[in-house]
Amino acid sequence: MDTTETTAPTFAPSTGAVRVFAGIGLLLLVFAFLLTVGIVLHQAYSGDGASGPSTELALWALGFSGLVGLWAMSLPKEAVGHAVRRGAVFAQYALMAAGPLLAAVDLS
Repeated sequence: MDTTETTAPTFAPSTGAVRVFAGIGLLLLVFAFLLTVGIVLHQAYSGDGASGPSTELALWALGFSGLVGLWAMSLPKEAVGHAVRRGAVFAQYALMAAGPLLAAVDLS
């Protein structure tokens, strides 16, 4: 007799929890954007009058973070697997953190 269970462990977060984390990430994205703009403006006015060359990359990272967060939050449960949605939320937070970090790099 086989006594192994084929169900997911009970400690694994549900799809609803991952969607909540994606929504929180979208709210935090506003603060990351404001921080990025503050860093860029500080660099532009304190230095040689121009921000660093990675400013555009920082803004693209923030934009992609928002898109990935919306994707992870809004797609139906049957459209993507739980692991894919969880990975998308991880990528959302990584891109959100990359925005201010890229803006802070001033190579000029």
